[in-house]
Amino acid sequence: MVALAWIAGVLGGLCMAMGIVTAAEAIPLVGPEFTWLFWFALSGILFLASIVFTLARGEY
Repeated sequence: MVALAWIAGVLGGLCMAMGIVTAAEAIPLVGPEFTWLFWFALSGILFLASIVFTLARGEY
């Protein structure tokens, strides 16, 4: 579960970076539906998933 939390955290960080780049209009939009709000929302979901994966470790 720790590896899954790490992967979700890294993907969340990459989505946040993509949201910043899209909001600054440094690159054109990939598609009309992939706005900065989409990237930040996806980033938040992935960060929350990484927290869940971290807390869901089973203690035996």
